Amino acid sequence: MLFPLVYFIWQEMDLAALINGGVVVLFVIGFQIVGLNYVHYQSTDDLLEVRYYPIITFFGKDYNTIRFKKRLLYRGEVKKTFLFHDLHLEIKTKQGVAEYPALSLAAMSRNDIRAIQLDLATIQKTK
Repeated sequence: MLFPLVYFIWQEMDLAALINGGVVVLFVIGFQIVGLNYVHYQSTDDLLEVRYYPIITFFGKDYNTIRFKKRLLYRGEVKKTFLFHDLHLEIKTKQGVAEYPALSLAAMSRNDIRAIQLDLATIQKTK
């Protein structure tokens, strides 16, 4: 009499584990598709530097850096796409205008995003 009850509970635990595992996999895939990054934005007198790496990665944290002189900035803006904000940067080169891949700012606070917007506006006004 006890065996069917234990078997039923075991099956329910397996089902719960499968559901939880499926939810985790969906979150990981979602983070990869959206491209969520940790972003460190630094603006000094002459240089603009953006360091970033993906929130979830399968092969270790691979930091990337975008660094250029502010006078080369052609266009810089923060665009709202669906639920998140993305940073778009374009610079002038000898061959024309180069566009960096958009960076998701979803992991940043609203105040940090506003500070980036103000800094980019200031850089573009002073050119």
